[in-house]
Amino acid sequence: MKAVRRKVATGPRRPQKRSEENRQRILAAAERLFAERGYSDTSIDAVAEAVDMHQPGIYYYFSSKQALYEEVVRAAIASLDDRVKELLISSDPAEERLLASVTAWVDLLTERPTLARLMLHEAAKPESSAIARFLPEMGGRVQAMIEGAFLELGLEATPDDIIHYASVTTGAALFFVAAMQPLMSGRKAPELKHSMERHKQLLLSGTRDLIQAMRDEKTAPERAGNA
Repeated sequence: MKAVRRKVATGPRRPQKRSEENRQRILAAAERLFAERGYSDTSIDAVAEAVDMHQPGIYYYFSSKQALYEEVVRAAIASLDDRVKELLISSDPAEERLLASVTAWVDLLTERPTLARLMLHEAAKPESSAIARFLPEMGGRVQAMIEGAFLELGLEATPDDIIHYASVTTGAALFFVAAMQPLMSGRKAPELKHSMERHKQLLLSGTRDLIQAMRDEKTAPERAGNA
């Protein structure tokens, strides 16, 4: 007896794909609006208008404006986390990994400047920050990566050293994209891309200088003893 082949139904996949596409369109529009206007000044109506939908269509995917905002923040943090994971599994030398982390961060902000503005909005209200609920796990991985790289370089970094290192390398780019660059020049992409490339080179140079300063500080007692 021949086996009967059953046809696999493919019809439902198309609506599911369209549904996910709509969800991603909503998230992209909401990220842009939240980044430009902040949470309070962004309405569900504005998001619906941006994606050519009615308000109930937004609520079909997200139960409230707060739920939409938290998903925007979670997705933005996840995009950064993906970059960090790639660096964590790298077998490159320690200094190269540290420099690569700076490059990855600046490249991400160049591709997604709304992330910088979102993070600054969130930093202004730490008591109710959505990022505070999503960032600790990723932040722990970043800290572990930096600590491990410094140890491989023979440098014992204190928690304060790591915070200052992260602040210098990530905070400078964050503020440059979200505030300083638009305020000083009013540039938009593609000018932003060119400007960010220059900013990245300056940050990489500063990171090398910082690593060298830590090496010099470590060997200072030995040099003083030999003097």
